[in-house]
Amino acid sequence: MDGLKEQIDNLKARLGHLSFNQRIVLGTVAVASIISISVFSLWLQKDESAVLFTNLSPEDASTALAELAKQDVKAELSNGGTTILVPENTVYRLRVDLAAKGIPSSGIVGFEIFDGKQYGLTEFLQNVNFKRALEGELTKSIESLRGIQSARVHLVLPKPSIFKKLASPATASVVLNLGRSVNLAEYQIGGIQSLVAGSVENLERENVSVIDQTGKVLSSAVIDDESGRSESHLALRKEVEGYLTEKASSMLNTVLGSGRAIVRIDATLNFEKIDREREIFDHANTVVRSEIRTEESNSNTGGTNESSTVNYEINRTVEHIVGDIGGVKSLSVAVFVDGTYEVAEDGTRTYKPLSDEKVNQLRRIVQTAVGLNVVRGDKIEIVNMQFSEPVQPVTSGLPEWVGPLTQYGGKAVLFIALVVIFFSLKKNIAGLLLATPSEVVARTGSAPEKQEATEPEHFTGIPELDDQVVSDIQDFASENPERVAEVIQSWIREIDLTENTQEKVGS
Repeated sequence: MDGLKEQIDNLKARLGHLSFNQRIVLGTVAVASIISISVFSLWLQKDESAVLFTNLSPEDASTALAELAKQDVKAELSNGGTTILVPENTVYRLRVDLAAKGIPSSGIVGFEIFDGKQYGLTEFLQNVNFKRALEGELTKSIESLRGIQSARVHLVLPKPSIFKKLASPATASVVLNLGRSVNLAEYQIGGIQSLVAGSVENLERENVSVIDQTGKVLSSAVIDDESGRSESHLALRKEVEGYLTEKASSMLNTVLGSGRAIVRIDATLNFEKIDREREIFDHANTVVRSEIRTEESNSNTGGTNESSTVNYEINRTVEHIVGDIGGVKSLSVAVFVDGTYEVAEDGTRTYKPLSDEKVNQLRRIVQTAVGLNVVRGDKIEIVNMQFSEPVQPVTSGLPEWVGPLTQYGGKAVLFIALVVIFFSLKKNIAGLLLATPSEVVARTGSAPEKQEATEPEHFTGIPELDDQVVSDIQDFASENPERVAEVIQSWIREIDLTENTQEKVGS
């Protein structure tokens, strides 16, 4: 008990000799340590939560929470009430238990609607159930695609008619709820249209409309205005020009060398949609269509009269012509080729243009490669011209490692400085806590002369006090009252005025 009291007294003495700033730092460290330990303890005691279900409708969330309350399971809602969190060690068991009870019910019903008994249903209800089941199956398939959170499918299945002209085609609409920052490509939208059209009888792909949650129409079948057609035409033109340019450029680069030829192609495509019928009559070739012969007998003369009528059918040809959309109407090809260079002994380069024969050879090769048709009006121009020398980038002359050094050097210096400051504070705080009171007084600002006066190595006795000494002490005390008070306090704490101490001092 005395040892504990002595340690407490020593701690109080050490704290008493700390300056105001040191006490603030030590108190801040102590408070931060206590808060960190408390937060860490609470974190250890808190049960980890895991997601039980997500993207729930309000009805499913209410049903799931009611069932969890019956089982005394602590549950939390997040993400606007669409996600349920439960203790991590129970998540798998709860999923199995709730799934066995049909929770959550996604609300999407497929062909399982026909699993139960269907007695007594009218034809109308059977058609409604079939349409509902078909929509549910399509919805499940679409929701399984990446980037789609939810979907709804609406089908319009008209009644079949015995008259083909009166029959109405089937149509469908698909509403997609896309994830955040998700943009479907054209081929993905086309895939959804093909999926729906291939699953419904008498449904064409162009009759399937696809929109997103903002009401934007995504299906290309609906976007068929002038701007949409212009964009598709421009994309097709760029594709054709890029394909032909690549064919010619790859061949010239192989023959002349990389960067020695520049090819540009302008393609004019035919986007006219022609659908016409032509009927041709050939008067030279006739075919007997019908022949009628009549014969009459004359009783007076005993002769017969014969007559015949022949109908001829003119040879006729009916042609149904459909124009090809996107065909090449004309091509314009421009080619720049570089010449050759002769290097002299002194290193100078002399440009030498290509011969006319070689330029003509290149022209024929390019014409064949891109399918140039002079009769169609295609044009080609090949110009032999000296290429300018590539501009060399201006370098500063510094080594390559200077860039990364300036980029990461400052961060490294800052990190080292933080480490040094951390270990310095750690060392000073540890020294203050473990030091003796006399050392604490010396660290808090006592001068070396004062330390030697308060802790002499050899005590030779009190000097004789005369008027001059007393006057000097009074002057020093009036000028430095705080330091004198600290010295007197250290004497009181360090000197045990018992008889043994007095004898020791006297000796």
